[in-house]
Amino acid sequence: MAATNITKYRTAERLGKMDVDLIDVTPTCDTGGTDNADVLFDYVEIPNCVSVAQGSCLLHSIQLLDIDDVGGAIDLVFQTDNTALGTIDAAVSIDDADAADILGSVSLSSYFDGINWQMSTKTNIGLIMKAASGTSSIYVAGVNRNGASVTHTASGIVLRIGVIKD
Repeated sequence: MAATNITKYRTAERLGKMDVDLIDVTPTCDTGGTDNADVLFDYVEIPNCVSVAQGSCLLHSIQLLDIDDVGGAIDLVFQTDNTALGTIDAAVSIDDADAADILGSVSLSSYFDGINWQMSTKTNIGLIMKAASGTSSIYVAGVNRNGASVTHTASGIVLRIGVIKD
């Protein structure tokens, strides 16, 4: 367990060193239709998600822009590296050893309908994430939880990840 030193920084230093960032990533989706509970897109890098190699961040918000106007429920899975969650358009098949690197997941199911597009937003998530040694990136994958098959174009989903960096 890591030691907590509450006197390491004064209040102004603690608040002044926090860096808030929005990072956009466009995963590559399967274009042939993805069945329920199958991997919709495999891990994609969220570059500079933490401020230093092996640093930490607080996942505060996620915005999913669905350019294809599908609006299906999706689980986003965050991990320290880009080990495959499974084969795209097949069931999640990550092994136990690699599953230990999963940092958490966030479910999105409610959408704002923009007529030709849809958007899901989740705020106040509060998931603490830590990058692997030697990197400042975190990775995210998606799993279809719509209850039926969904079809996206290759770049039909854009994620906007809001983090507070250490």
